[in-house]
Amino acid sequence: MKKTISKLIMIIGLLCFIPLVSYAQSASESYNKGVALMNKGDYQGAIASFKASMAINKSAANVKKCNTQIAKCNRLAKKKRSDGDESTKRVTSSKQLTLSTYNLTFDPNEDTKIVGIETVPESSDWIANVASEHEGWCKLSKSMDGKNLQVTCLATSSTLSRQTGITVIYDQVTRFIKLIQKGNKPHLDVTKSDVKINKRRGGTQKVGISCNSDTLYSDNKNWELTKYPEWCEVTVSSGNEITIKAGPLAKTDPEFKSGRTGYVRIQSQNEEYIIRVDQK
Repeated sequence: MKKTISKLIMIIGLLCFIPLVSYAQSASESYNKGVALMNKGDYQGAIASFKASMAINKSAANVKKCNTQIAKCNRLAKKKRSDGDESTKRVTSSKQLTLSTYNLTFDPNEDTKIVGIETVPESSDWIANVASEHEGWCKLSKSMDGKNLQVTCLATSSTLSRQTGITVIYDQVTRFIKLIQKGNKPHLDVTKSDVKINKRRGGTQKVGISCNSDTLYSDNKNWELTKYPEWCEVTVSSGNEITIKAGPLAKTDPEFKSGRTGYVRIQSQNEEYIIRVDQK
């Protein structure tokens, strides 16, 4: 009877250990499979196997061992992606695009300029475009052999310069051309360039101003008064006209006998007109 009981206890004990042995072998197999997949470069598959091993064997030692390998897989996968990106960059950078100029300046009149295009490897498979809002005055055309870009700027009537950008694209390589068309020279004119006030007690003269500038100043005029003598009072009328008023010459003034001369300056953009004022 005692022997029978002892055998039963032994059998029960062995049965209790069977799952543990099976448990250990399954976790180990998953771990080893993960190592094999990692060595083959299948990092996602390896990570899945290591996670399966941890799910089977949740012991601290096994979890630590598997997490170490998972971290290694992530590092190797990241390096692989990085190497792939660098390889792509090297392939892309093997294509080259060179322009004969990256800046174009045109006068106000209609004109055409040529930009040389060089590609490596040699190809005519490039495109050029200009901002859609500037297509009305900037025209582009490509030579038959693809080695030149013709840029034409139509004439402008404005005194202001205008600019745009031309983008040239070859495969994934992009180059940019800055284009400026100068404005027409502004013209200033006056009805009197020499104002004479032949009274010692002072006097007033009016001078008309004409200007073709497209620049507007604070008073909504296309010209501005910039300087005048201290002994003059100069006012701008609502029209294109200025009023020059000279004060009296006192007997104590050093210029009482000789008279005095000063200058009124008007300006628009970079053009200036000087009006001479004499009081005798």
